[in-house]
Amino acid sequence: MYVRKVETWTVSAASEPIEVNVEALRKCEPPYEGNSDEELARYLYDNVYMNYEWYENETNIEVYGEDASYELVMEEVYDMEEFFDSRNKGEESFIQVGTPNPEWTKQGGFQPTANGQYESNW
Repeated sequence: MYVRKVETWTVSAASEPIEVNVEALRKCEPPYEGNSDEELARYLYDNVYMNYEWYENETNIEVYGEDASYELVMEEVYDMEEFFDSRNKGEESFIQVGTPNPEWTKQGGFQPTANGQYESNW
C-alpha cells in the first residue's frame, strides 16, 4: 500500500474583450434573434464559438467582415492574461491511499482506494 499527497488548484485566464456587433449578427446565418445578454451568450456559444463553418460562411464574412468573423470564432486565441491563481491564496490538498497503476491515467498513474480529505489555507 502507498500514500501520496494531492494538491488541487485553479488558474483562470482570459483573452482581450472583443466588441460584438449585435446588429450585424442579426443579418448572419443563422441570424441572432435575441434581446438579452444571456441570449447573446447562448447564440455565440451555440453558433459561433470555435465554429469554423460559421467563419467560412460567405454571408457571415460579407455581413460581419472576414477578420472580425475569424476573431469572433476565437479559434486561435493565444494571448491570454491570467487573472486568478488559487495557488496564491493557499494550499488545497488531501492524501490518497492506494497503489501505483499506470492504467489509471486520470489519477496520474495511481489507483486510489481511500481519500483523507483536509484543507489548509496558509
